[in-house]
Parts: sequence; structure tokens; C-alpha cells
Amino acid sequence: MSKLAIDSNAKPIQALRPSAATRVLSISGTANSGAAFADNVRVARVVATTDCFYRLVPVGGNATVNNAFLPANTIEYIHILEDDTVSLITSGGTGTAYVTAMI
Repeated sequence: MSKLAIDSNAKPIQALRPSAATRVLSISGTANSGAAFADNVRVARVVATTDCFYRLVPVGGNATVNNAFLPANTIEYIHILEDDTVSLITSGGTGTAYVTAMI
């Protein structure tokens, strides 16, 4: 028996399950990068308490204010490649970002 989520017409529903842990990152005008994702992760959910910018980078890379804009309290689902980390930066304020691997 399949464990695939299906609708009332027996059609597959595109759905992801959050991993057990969410990374909580303090963000500010200095770029912050989280740890690399596990090899099996292909999608991550990102939400922040303040306007910020994000970029997917190899470990040690940094975001700038010229990267993708993420408005405060907006959920963004992003495609992850092997060895990616999510780097975040604000244009001067501070806040918190929550990054969850979706499995």
C-alpha cells in the first residue's frame, strides 16, 4: 500500500513533510549562513521575522542585498542542491529566520 498523499479523486497531492528540526538563525546586516543540508534534502522552507535577502551558496558563501528578496513573515520554498546552504542578510535591521528541510 502506497503512503503517497491522495485527494478524494485518488489523485496524488504534491506535499512535503517538514523534518524534525528547524534551524533558527539570527539575521542582521551581516550575512549569516546555516549548516549544509543532508544529501537527501531537495526542498527547504524559509520564513523570517523581518525583510531579508537570501541566496543558496556552497558552505562559506554569503548573501548580499542584491539577492532574492524575502518579505517579513512570508514562506518561501526553495530547491536545494547538494552542499547548498541558505545565506541570509537584512538591509540593516535584525530578526530571526527559520529554515526547515522538507522531506
